[in-house]
Amino acid sequence: MNKICKAYMYQVKALLPVRGRSERIFIKKLTSDIDTYCEEEKVTTMEALYDNYGKPCEVVTNYISSMDSEPMMKRIRTTKLIKRITVALLIIATVISAAFCVGMYYSYQEHKNNAGGTVTSVIVEHN
Repeated sequence: MNKICKAYMYQVKALLPVRGRSERIFIKKLTSDIDTYCEEEKVTTMEALYDNYGKPCEVVTNYISSMDSEPMMKRIRTTKLIKRITVALLIIATVISAAFCVGMYYSYQEHKNNAGGTVTSVIVEHN
């Protein structure tokens, strides 16, 4: 697969709203078709792919419109929920880490201030 075909497939993949099993099958078939077309026609420009397959947004729009809308919407909502939960967990982890670092810094400062005192040693002799 040449660079132009790879760039086209990258654009198509970027426009897909979710990546489930059916999308992976669609991408695999499209990649195979485009690879064959590029080898047979010796494609050198992106315009040749646009003329034969359409622009990436058109390809994705046709794919989505051919699917049943209810399962697609459910998958999009699920993906959106997972992304929001992931972001929330990352924010929580960042806040906890920052609070821990601040606590450790204050503990270090307190230890540093107390460590400057005098040390008294008691030596006991046994006869």
